Parts: sequence; C-alpha cells; structure tokens
Amino acid sequence: MTLSLSNDWASSVLANNISLSFLNMCSSLEKLSSGYRINSAADGPADLVISEQLRTQIASLNQEIENTSALIYKYETASSNLMDLRSQLTELRTLAIGAANEGFNNEEAQEAYQTAADAIVERYNDVIAESEYNGAVLFDGGEGSLGTLAALEGIDLSSAEAAEASIATIDEAIAEVDALQVDIGSTQRYELESELASLRITSQNLVAAESSLRDTDFVTEFTNFLVEQIKFKAGLALFSHFGLTSSSVLGLFSSS
Repeated sequence: MTLSLSNDWASSVLANNISLSFLNMCSSLEKLSSGYRINSAADGPADLVISEQLRTQIASLNQEIENTSALIYKYETASSNLMDLRSQLTELRTLAIGAANEGFNNEEAQEAYQTAADAIVERYNDVIAESEYNGAVLFDGGEGSLGTLAALEGIDLSSAEAAEASIATIDEAIAEVDALQVDIGSTQRYELESELASLRITSQNLVAAESSLRDTDFVTEFTNFLVEQIKFKAGLALFSHFGLTSSSVLGLFSSS
C-alpha cells in the first residue's frame, strides 16, 4: 500500500515539524559559523537597525580617535623640537658666560667662542624655520602652527661686554621656548589626551552594546542546535511507523 503524505494528516504534521527542525538547525549553524546572532533582517529587524546605527557611531568615533591621535603626534613632534632648541640655548648660554670672563679670555678665545656661538645660532634658526608636521610649519605663527618663535639674532661673544648683553638676549629666547613648551605640553596632556581617552571609552562601550545585540551567544545557540537536531532525528525515526525510510522523507523534502 502506498502512503501519500498529502492525504495523511499525521504524517503531514510530522513532516512539517521535521522541516521546521531542519530549518532551525540551519539557522543555528549559520549563527555559530558567522559568530553573529543577526545575519539578516529576518533574524531581528529592530535589533539589526539599532546595530547598524551603533556601527555608524562607532565608525565615526574611530575616525575621531585617529584624528586626535594624529594631532597628538603633531604636538609630540613640536615638543621634541622645542627640547632640541632648549638644549641649544643652554649650550649657547654656557658659551656666553665663558666669553663674559673678561679677566681670563684673550682675543683668540673670544674668537673661538664667537665661532661656536655662530654655529649654534645658525642651527637654532634652522630648526625654527624647518620644524613642520604634515606640511605645516610649527613655529612661524601661521595657519597650522602651534606658536611663534623668533629667530635668534644679535649674539655677540667677541668681547666680555658684548657677551654680557648677549646673555640677556639668550635668556629671553629661553623664556620664549619654555613658555611655548608649557603651552604645548598642557594642551596635549589636559585636552588632547583627555579627549582621546574619553573617545576610546565611548567607542568601547558602543562596541560592547553592539556586540550584545548582534553577536552569537555560543552556549545558547549550540544548545538550540542540539535540541533541533534531536527533534529532527526523532521525527525521522517516527516516520518508520508510516512505512517510510529516512532517505525517502529527505527525498520528499528535496523534491518539494
């Protein structure tokens, strides 16, 4: 006797249940393999929309983090150059103090001090003119700069009297560099680095929120998969009461 599923209500219900279990198994496998609880709108329309909105916010925050990090690198570059300038001024001041020793230096010594001072002044002015970040000069007071530093001029160590006057000029340059270093360091630490830390925390919180919406709970999903697998196998076993084999049932599904 041939059994027709379309005319047998019990077997039809059982076939539908097996089909449903099979689809649920496939859904669980997709979630387990992708790592996402939501792989399409059908998995949760509202959650998908919220997740995509969070991803947009996260992407924007990550770009802000990159922008702020790049700005911090700019300030670090400026700070490094200022430390170099400060070192040169310290060396220049030491030379000036030596040149101001009227009772000890002869003419040759004064000339040696002047030659060394000229080299330092030239290097100092070159650093001011050439210090830049991403094409923007750092210390010319223009657009994109972080401050203004004047070129060093009038450094004369050819005599003790001139050296004394030059010490005052050097001290003014030192005060200028120190003030700019404090301003740049304070901005970097208390504004930029604080903002960067806040952006990172916000981004981490949004990532966690988006993950809770979209990511698969592997323990729960694997349990669901096992439950549906048991249902599927039990359903196939029950079909033996209708005189059908598992292969024939699967054949009916594949042909439908």
